[in-house]
Amino acid sequence: MARIIMHLDMDSYFASVEQQANPSLRGIPIGVTGRPKERSIIVAASREAKRWGVKSAMPNWEALKLCPSLKLVSGKAERYIATTKRFLSILKRYTPLLEVFSIDEVFMDVTQEARRYGGPLNMARSIKDEFREALGECITATVGIASNKAFAKLIAKRNKPNGIGQLRDEEVPSLLSEIPIGEVCGIGRRIEGRLERVGIHTLADLGRTSQRYLKQEFGVYGLFLKEIGQGRDPTPVIPYTTAAPVKSVGHSKSLPPQLRSIDLALLVLRGLCDKVGRRLRKLGYVGRTVYFGFRLGSMSPHHGKQITLPFSTDDGEVIYNACLAIERKMLIHPKNVSQVGVSVSNLAERRGRSGYLLDEDRRRERLNAATDRIRDRFGERAIVTGETLLFDAIPEHVGGFSQGEEWEF
Repeated sequence: MARIIMHLDMDSYFASVEQQANPSLRGIPIGVTGRPKERSIIVAASREAKRWGVKSAMPNWEALKLCPSLKLVSGKAERYIATTKRFLSILKRYTPLLEVFSIDEVFMDVTQEARRYGGPLNMARSIKDEFREALGECITATVGIASNKAFAKLIAKRNKPNGIGQLRDEEVPSLLSEIPIGEVCGIGRRIEGRLERVGIHTLADLGRTSQRYLKQEFGVYGLFLKEIGQGRDPTPVIPYTTAAPVKSVGHSKSLPPQLRSIDLALLVLRGLCDKVGRRLRKLGYVGRTVYFGFRLGSMSPHHGKQITLPFSTDDGEVIYNACLAIERKMLIHPKNVSQVGVSVSNLAERRGRSGYLLDEDRRRERLNAATDRIRDRFGERAIVTGETLLFDAIPEHVGGFSQGEEWEF
């Protein structure tokens, strides 16, 4: 039996949630942003704003130039997380094979369940009706239906907003000949450019390219490209009940103008390292490889390097000292940066590992355990490192939930 895969993508999600919560925002162009009064970017644009050309990741000033009537709205992460939990609770009733792709995107394998609703189209309509009743008329979703994940997502994208699209097997050959390779999730701009330079422009072109050549040029990824070019994607839907192995833990922060000098940015970094250490301990991991990076401007390239420690750690101070060591070794030493970030990889489970040998290390372990207990009971800012008190707290960013750690359902 051929699989029936649904890709459900919420429309203009953060903006729609804000319009549902505040009737005065309905029918007007709005842009959800991290800090409306500062240099920041549009995280989500309403449908009305998109008609003016406003897009996600666009600087606020550019969006206002395109749409002078645009209203900038501060994002509220807790509101979006709560809404996501509500629509996920609905979807769980339709199938247990539910993969949370991001805060506003879900894959569903409904091969067994669709027949109970008279087919996948009727099932999709039922889901959308429930969403309207439970979430409100402003919050809508687009559903793409196909026999695999890549093409379900593609069909959803082509039917936005608030639509339902189904790709039948007999329609695949004609679709392959018209779809540009860059339109498929998983083929980024760099790969797209490399393929186009050798005359591969459509998925049909990709499907006709020899597997040997693709594997020689792109390694194992070339096998994926060949499958996509022939209309196939064997990737399974990974249910939310199946925890994917954690490969790295990290945090980054875009900086307001008053914190962009490198000295103050490193103070912000200290707090991020503390958060990474706390998350590692919460997840039960320690790591050896530390990465530190920064941006000079909101649209500039990312600069970063990593080092591998001689031992594994989950301690924020150790991670921070590793970042400082990386910063000293980097070729570029800017006076100002717009963003800083840190991550720890090369992870191993903490459980079962031998304890620390040095008294100082054992003292740090007890201290971290004590601060974790305090934060669990009284909140994250109940106890902080002294460096973070030297500047005003930065408002939480409203994007990046695909790596979120506090919205499990």
